Amino acid sequence: RRKRPLAQIDPQRCTGCGRCIAACPLPIIAFETQDWRKYAVLQDAPRCTGCGVCEPVCPVGAISLVSDQRFNSELR
Repeated sequence: RRKRPLAQIDPQRCTGCGRCIAACPLPIIAFETQDWRKYAVLQDAPRCTGCGVCEPVCPVGAISLVSDQRFNSELR
């Protein structure tokens, strides 16, 4: 069982600025586009170290660190 938190990105709040992508030390956050709207997503959650570097750089508070149990339940 994973002890570290995961970065969770709220696509409704994300503005697509890319600061989280630039800040993340791993290539696990990427852009997706839907209906002409660009937003960041955590593409490879198992590789997320839970370092939290992405959370404070988000200017709109779209990123939070959550337990993997909460992360998985919110994906359903």
